[in-house]
Amino acid sequence: MWKDDHGGSLAANRTVLREHLLESLKERSREYRKALKRCRKRRSEQAVHQLRVQLRRLLAMFEILTCLVSREQLQKAQKKLKKRLDGFDQLRDTHVQLLYTAGMLRNLTELKPLYKKLQRREQRLLGPAAKRARNFRRGWLERAMRKIKSELKLTLSSHSVRSDPARKILQLLESAFKRVTNLRQRINAKELPTIHRTRIAFKQFRYLVELLQPLLPAVKPQQLVAMDNYQTMMGDIQDIEVMIEGLERFLQKKKLKRAPLLRFREVLLRRRELLVAAYLDEADELLTFWPPAHQDQISALAFRSAHAA
Repeated sequence: MWKDDHGGSLAANRTVLREHLLESLKERSREYRKALKRCRKRRSEQAVHQLRVQLRRLLAMFEILTCLVSREQLQKAQKKLKKRLDGFDQLRDTHVQLLYTAGMLRNLTELKPLYKKLQRREQRLLGPAAKRARNFRRGWLERAMRKIKSELKLTLSSHSVRSDPARKILQLLESAFKRVTNLRQRINAKELPTIHRTRIAFKQFRYLVELLQPLLPAVKPQQLVAMDNYQTMMGDIQDIEVMIEGLERFLQKKKLKRAPLLRFREVLLRRRELLVAAYLDEADELLTFWPPAHQDQISALAFRSAHAA
């Protein structure tokens, strides 16, 4: 029987991979349902945030499965989940603006009218968001999950003649990381959308690595923490950009006093400049998250469990 570089049989590797992916799929589905239930009960920023996180993780799980399951089984589910995720964008931006404004109230009490206005907007958006969550039907997802699991079991059976599934997943990871590094090279400090695009691509890569980490001996838990911190640096820049853009719209409407808003904008602009500089100083840390050495260590996804096979 064919052996990989670490002495485990291909059949054993497929068994480990199958069990991990099936369990991960089950866990992601369970966590999504829990977050959805919580969001239906509580109209809070935290509940909405957790639902968005679980939607992203479920989408990342489906992205991994595109290597192994026919796209026909996945595309409909991916499209529906992405639509649900996008439906919370405006509420999420409002929460960001509320947090920034609340943090400045002590030093700029004149921002209280802005804060109250944002609170009213939040309440207007929370109702529809909760309603959307209540209207999310799970039946289609459960049916899709059954079909996906059935095909996944067949693809990863020991007698399957399909090409090495582990290598397909490794290629997916490498492709995702290459996309991030390409976007990193195009970052321009004067064009903040270039950082935002890099952040979106990195977030997708990070979720893939998190889901597969138990199968990747070279990826240690501390690396996941470092990746989270790296993403947060870019996220902070995007959040302050959301705040500045929202503030500009308030200034155009002329319904609030301009002087405190202009002072607030100056604070935000200085803060943004510092955040961008701090990120650019650390931007090349990205290259430590998937160096060539890792690719050698995890050729064909060097599963820990395969050593015992």
